[in-house]
Amino acid sequence: MRFLSGLGLWALSLLAIGPVHAETIAFTGARVIDGTGRAPIANGVVVVADGKITAVGTRAHTPIPAGATRIDVTGKTIMPGIVNAHGHLFFDAKSAIPPRTQLADQLALYARYGVTTVYSLGDDGVETVKLRDELRTAPFGPGMARLYVSGPVLTATTPDEGRAAVTANAARGVDIIKIRLEGAPDAPIRTPAVYGAMIDQAHIDKLRIAAHMFTADETKGLVDAGVDILAHSIRDRDVDPALIAEIKAKGVGYIPTLTRDLSVFVYESTPDFVSDPFFTREEVYRLPLAALLEPEAQARVKASAAAQAIKPALDQARRNLKLLSDAGVAIAMGTDTGAPTGRWQGYFEHLEMRMMVEAGLTPMKVLVAATGGAAKVMRIDDTVGTLRPGRQADLLVLGANPLADIRNTHSLEQVWIAGRKLD
Repeated sequence: MRFLSGLGLWALSLLAIGPVHAETIAFTGARVIDGTGRAPIANGVVVVADGKITAVGTRAHTPIPAGATRIDVTGKTIMPGIVNAHGHLFFDAKSAIPPRTQLADQLALYARYGVTTVYSLGDDGVETVKLRDELRTAPFGPGMARLYVSGPVLTATTPDEGRAAVTANAARGVDIIKIRLEGAPDAPIRTPAVYGAMIDQAHIDKLRIAAHMFTADETKGLVDAGVDILAHSIRDRDVDPALIAEIKAKGVGYIPTLTRDLSVFVYESTPDFVSDPFFTREEVYRLPLAALLEPEAQARVKASAAAQAIKPALDQARRNLKLLSDAGVAIAMGTDTGAPTGRWQGYFEHLEMRMMVEAGLTPMKVLVAATGGAAKVMRIDDTVGTLRPGRQADLLVLGANPLADIRNTHSLEQVWIAGRKLD
């Protein structure tokens, strides 16, 4: 993906934010979806002061402070900003554009699509940590999504090597550890001795740990070893009741990343979504998309055995998402965006929600998974994810009701981060 030069989108986003002041704002008249799963509030009021939510309720029972700026959003829907529990940030080290600007441009892109918090489960762990720390000390929301980082995705060949890799990554100041079970079936990282040591070390270092996995058997091994988050779907067979019960009992979070699998094969032809005005509005998508749609590129995908094998895997992922959600497992929306080209930061979060509904979840369950549920899985629910007093005032104003049709998240009209509107 290419980035704008000069000031970059980041600098433009700074100009797009209003002045810093301690204004009290009251949004009035909207349908309010608070991100908890509770029934929406009709004719609601959301009060914001100093960048945080101070009150949420019906117009009849929620006092508006004297002197507050009132914003009439009658007929619209307010929901929390979207939380992506599995994204990525990357930069091209050979580019003339500084890494910080490249990373900031991506966070600005996420924000323009209403994704106000991103958990990067795989990044460089140096420039991303610097940017995360800068954002946390900013006096106001600078037009970018909030950022949490894992640093590099870790692998190892021995338990001692795995422990050392985890501790080295912890020393970078990351928020979480990410490991990937990959390689041949007998690869060391796939053995309980190695990944178990890494899980144990993460907990010793007071960090939670997420794992890339594929099969039900390796998922069971990870859960037995104490993993905190399953970063992808189980894609080889139906998850059995015993494993479902163990995942739920241990409070392990589950991030399905359906769009990750879709992206592996969908460019064998021209996807319908590339003509969606909600997609085409972003200039930054155009050049990488054109490369994916070249006839030679499409032919390579169609001829790829690996790409074709993901099609039934995605069908299995959908079935398992429904099974796990129905059983009460904690589901967090995540997309794997920002990894290979074709996983579109910003747009794919909305497509992921649509695919989750198509898998059988209700729009309300999906909206919770993309807001308060994701925040709870990632242990940041005391800060973001819901419209409750004391949480950051990260909220979206939609022109239509996503509970009636999840595609109505495309009716995004306003994005607010820390009580400041993005223009």
